[in-house]
Amino acid sequence: MALGSPQEISPETLVHRVGGGGLANLRLSDLDRQEIPPGISVLLGGTPAEAAELMRQVFPRSRKWQAIAGTVGSTTATALRQAGFDVVPDPTTRFPNHARVIHPDGIGGFADEKLTRLEQVFHDTLEC
Repeated sequence: MALGSPQEISPETLVHRVGGGGLANLRLSDLDRQEIPPGISVLLGGTPAEAAELMRQVFPRSRKWQAIAGTVGSTTATALRQAGFDVVPDPTTRFPNHARVIHPDGIGGFADEKLTRLEQVFHDTLEC
C-alpha cells in the first residue's frame, strides 16, 4: 500500500503510539530510520484500549507487544503538527489505520531535543 499525504488526516484525528508517548518509545528504531520518510508507527482513530488490543490480536505470540501494549500514548494530529511533526497515512494489510509520525528534518527531526516537544503532546493511558 502507498504512503498517503498529511492532508488525508483531519486535525481532530486521534493518534495512538502503542508502548506510550515517552521519549524512549518515540525514538527511531533501526527499521524506522530506513523508512522513506523516516518516522515512527502509530495507529489512527479509536480508543487507546482498541489500539492495544489490535496489536495483541495481530501479534499474539510476540512477547514485546504483549508486554508494552498495556500503555498507549495518545494525541491528535493537530497537537503533533503544533509540536513540529506531521502524520501521514501508511496503511498495511494488517493495520489499515496505520500511519507514520514524521518530521520535515527527516532523521534529524528525531533528535532528543525535538522529541522532548513531541513527548509533551502525548498523554499515556495505562492498563489498556
